[in-house]
Amino acid sequence: MATNTFSRVVASPDEDAAALLKAFQGWGTDEQAVIAILAHRDATQRKQILLKYEQMYSESLTQRLQSELSGDFERAMYHWMLDPVERQAVMANAATKCIQEEYPVIIEIACANSSAELIEVKKAYHVLYKSSLEEDVAARTTGNLRIACLLQLLLALVSTYRYDGDDVNMGLANSEAKIAHEAVSNGTTDQGELIRIVGTRSKAQLNATFSCFKDEHSTSITKALPHGTDPTGYLRALRVSVRCLADANKYFAKVLRNAMRDSGTDEDSLTRVVVMHAEKDMKGIRSAFQRRSTVSLEEAIAKETSGDYRSFLIALLGS
Repeated sequence: MATNTFSRVVASPDEDAAALLKAFQGWGTDEQAVIAILAHRDATQRKQILLKYEQMYSESLTQRLQSELSGDFERAMYHWMLDPVERQAVMANAATKCIQEEYPVIIEIACANSSAELIEVKKAYHVLYKSSLEEDVAARTTGNLRIACLLQLLLALVSTYRYDGDDVNMGLANSEAKIAHEAVSNGTTDQGELIRIVGTRSKAQLNATFSCFKDEHSTSITKALPHGTDPTGYLRALRVSVRCLADANKYFAKVLRNAMRDSGTDEDSLTRVVVMHAEKDMKGIRSAFQRRSTVSLEEAIAKETSGDYRSFLIALLGS
């Protein structure tokens, strides 16, 4: 469920376009006016504003925003103005270019979406980049055998078409919980078996398997995975995948908490989660965040950010 509440009665695209132009004129940009308009328009309304602005003023609103805004605020606004499906395709493409560091972005897109939603993202990716997401994930790691397992996992996740229903085979869950335990018990992990399970089973089936694993061994599969050195990133990626598939709201709440640690704010992760989920399922993420924190998500963001960037994120949360 989305968090951001969009007014049913809003100004027309013509009026919004004119108000935005006015915000750009004068001695300096009226950033608060920009936020008041664009943070409170849904994806369809934003697309209409983009088209109308270009028709009226013969310039790209996206490019104008990039020239008028700056820093984290500009980057957040740029992603917000993209079509939601195209936004994920753009973020996935950027992640493929630095895959060992940015693999969580690809995992989130592959695991948090339904199978139908993932297909739409991959279609948009193909249109934008004239290649498939699978091709680009593979191409970025070609020749680097050191990260072959990470590659195999990511390819399995972006290539899958999971059953989205709630039916569960408990016999299979018990069987694959045993396979998973055997794969991790010797401290090396049988990558093929774990990738097969995580990359093919429905979320309901996986949760049943994870529950069987915990009931039998008194620990979660993520904690049972080997700890210590992980130069390829495979084990970290496997943990991210399991957590995102098991409970996306809990996973994204943890990403947000980690993004606002005392050691410094990770604006990229903070922006990614808020912008990508404001129109979709932020209510569940906010609730999960609150359960593990002493403050609300809005309070945490207000403390760790500043200026127009803070105002924009808070507006996207519906506050």
